[in-house]
Formats: sequence, structure tokens, C-alpha cells
Amino acid sequence: MASPQIDPALVSHLKELYASYRHTKDIDAKGAFFFSVMLPDMETIVRYLHETAPKKSSLAEENTGTLKSKGYYTIRPLTDTEFEFGTDEHVSPAGFASAEDVKAKARSEGWVGMRVDLWDEPVDAIDKDDSLMVKVQYWWRREESGWLQIFHDIIYLGSKDGSQGSGGEILE
Repeated sequence: MASPQIDPALVSHLKELYASYRHTKDIDAKGAFFFSVMLPDMETIVRYLHETAPKKSSLAEENTGTLKSKGYYTIRPLTDTEFEFGTDEHVSPAGFASAEDVKAKARSEGWVGMRVDLWDEPVDAIDKDDSLMVKVQYWWRREESGWLQIFHDIIYLGSKDGSQGSGGEILE
């Protein structure tokens, strides 16, 4: 079954929302971007964001402001073949009986999916670039307060695979 066609104005709006989320420095403020169908409440989401935030290795490094790498990303609507939610095993921890149940819920509630690829590039020349690349499918749903991220699926987490930048305009 094909994914729904997305209005270009909505695509632009979701790109702006993602950019705002990405550039929000205050972790507590990032919670305003979510309405999770998986986690019980906003506090759980914010706690998770705090737990997974990068840690500064030392005060000296924190005070120097020296960047070792710079983050980039691309964002685009999902293709027809990407409108999927993995296996039943993937979705059961989120409380769903099957991946087909999630897909049915997404269709009935009008979820909109976007693919985001994230990676770092070293600021200085190095012999070996072992930077991380993350590929994520984000899902948004229209709520009373506007479009909110409600679900995401990390589809790749590993070394850069050469595809970085192939998903559209490269953004910081």
C-alpha cells in the first residue's frame, strides 16, 4: 500500500519544526515537540533526552569552545516503500500487537512520515573518520496544538556508509 501524498507546504512546515527541535539547546524545552504514542508522559521523554544527551568530557573542553566535529542532516518525506514500521517484535515494546496495527493506526490518524539522516563531519583533517551516522523515520500527527512528533524508528545506527547527503539538501 502506498504512503499518502504529502502537501509540499506541510513538508516545509515539518522541516521547519524539525530544525527548531534540532537547534533547541534546552533539553527540557525539547519536550514541547513531542506527543508520544509509546511513552507514558512528557517527563519520560525529557528524562530520556537528558540521559542520552552528549556529556562534556571536562570543564577545560567545555570552556574552550573548540569543535571536533560538526553535525549535519537531511530531511525528506518517506517514499512509498518506507511507509512501514518494522516487525511485530519491533513494535511490541511500544504496546502494539503488530506492525500492521501501527500502520493501520498511522493511516487512520493521518500520520506523516519523514526520513532524517544525521551525521558528523570532523572539523580538522584526520586519518580515519569513524563518525556516527543515524537514519531515522520520524512520524508526526496533527494535534490541537499543531503537528507533533509522535513516533520514531531508528533504522540505522553505525558508521557513515557513504549515503550521507544523498537525501536532499544538507542542513546543519
